[in-house]
Amino acid sequence: MRLKKITYIAAGLVAVFIYSATSLARDYYQVPGVMHVHSTYSSGRYSLEELVAEAEDKQLGVLILTDHDLVVMEYGLFPFRHLIKKRIERDSILKTGPEVFLAEIARLNARQNYVKIIPGVQSSPFYYWTGNPFGRGLTAHDFRKELLLVGLSDPDDYYGLPQLHGGFSTKYVWALLPRFIILFAVFLLSVYLLLQKDRYRIGGIIIALLSMALMINHHPFKSSRFDPYHGDQGTAPFQEVIDYVRNRGGLVFWAHPESNYSKNGVALGPITTITKHYPEALIESKGYTGFAAVYGDTSRTAKAGMQWDRILIDYCRGLRDRPVWAIAGADFHEEQKGLELDTFQTVFLVEDKQVPEILAALEQGRIYAVQKSHDSRLSLDQFKIKDPSSGNTATMGEEINLNVPPMVTGRISAADQGRQAVKISIYRDGKLTWTFDGQTPLEFQLLDEEGWRGKTYYRLDVKSKTGGYLLSNPIFVTRNSG
Repeated sequence: MRLKKITYIAAGLVAVFIYSATSLARDYYQVPGVMHVHSTYSSGRYSLEELVAEAEDKQLGVLILTDHDLVVMEYGLFPFRHLIKKRIERDSILKTGPEVFLAEIARLNARQNYVKIIPGVQSSPFYYWTGNPFGRGLTAHDFRKELLLVGLSDPDDYYGLPQLHGGFSTKYVWALLPRFIILFAVFLLSVYLLLQKDRYRIGGIIIALLSMALMINHHPFKSSRFDPYHGDQGTAPFQEVIDYVRNRGGLVFWAHPESNYSKNGVALGPITTITKHYPEALIESKGYTGFAAVYGDTSRTAKAGMQWDRILIDYCRGLRDRPVWAIAGADFHEEQKGLELDTFQTVFLVEDKQVPEILAALEQGRIYAVQKSHDSRLSLDQFKIKDPSSGNTATMGEEINLNVPPMVTGRISAADQGRQAVKISIYRDGKLTWTFDGQTPLEFQLLDEEGWRGKTYYRLDVKSKTGGYLLSNPIFVTRNSG
């Protein structure tokens, strides 16, 4: 495809900071933030107050906390798996109490206005066992196949999450009740036998004890309709969490689809945990908001033509109800090995710096993901599709209809206004359309003269020679003619 025009800016761009937010197209502002952060409520090193202070020091305007909702692993012996079991539990939101967690967030938000703190949790709703519990081959699979649940503000929403080892729930009573009724009928039979003569009475006692134990073991008030003893259940346990959270107004992101947790397994005492890469879960699940595309491990999910593009293409073809968005997942526990709180940032395009507007930007795809290099992060000052005939524009997460060749416009800079050598790649419909090198600050205008029709999307990524990376979210375009 022919490159119509690329304009390089010779001088640095002028930046206007409002709440550390750079002015963007129309009434939007960029607010840098960090998602997937752990505190002392679960596996993090720092308290919420320390994290807020560090975020302010690094000029981060949004802090999305995702402490573990529940960290429990247990193995029970058949047939009394819920009675005769080994259980290990670590610190988590549900162990402390979500009302305590939410109250501290509210207190910190009321005390300061620079960093907007948004509650969330990291959830591992399902895992399954293989191997011999009496040997060294016992293995827990998919314990690190996880979701980020963002924006739930009611403690009951956390208590009711459909996951293994959760609390009392009536959600699955009707599904689990038939088995319980059968056991109860056996118990009634034992009562009848207890009223008979000696040998029947002894049998009645044995049956009564066994049936009562089994009724307790198989009570219908469980937090999940799954258990870890019947193998891989695919995406179903995770889809239940997605549906549950979305029905309560929350947002859901796949946490780290290609993290190494790992091919050979991680030994935890006598057991091993293995979580294989799960990028196909992005395709198999529905209704979630997005996924971590930029994080500490190598990820191919957002490469051209891979899972993300397949989902976006399906959306454009009418095969999916909604697109999904890319975020940067910090998975931050503490500063170590060059990892800082602001190494992986999600930047929000908002009209004002309020929590509802930030969540709206996150839900609607007005965000981009950045990995900071050792010098400064890249900034996507502008990325728009323009109708040259009308002047109408659309930015990330938005859609535009036109009848003429679209103009792709953008502007890349460094957040410190320095000069960085970069390579920009722009994709349409999952295929590389343009690529060019330059130096920040850099501005471009590209006219797409190829005569395609229908609905498609454009997205871009930027790589700096110093190790920085930026990934945009898509802009959707419907072209009827022209």
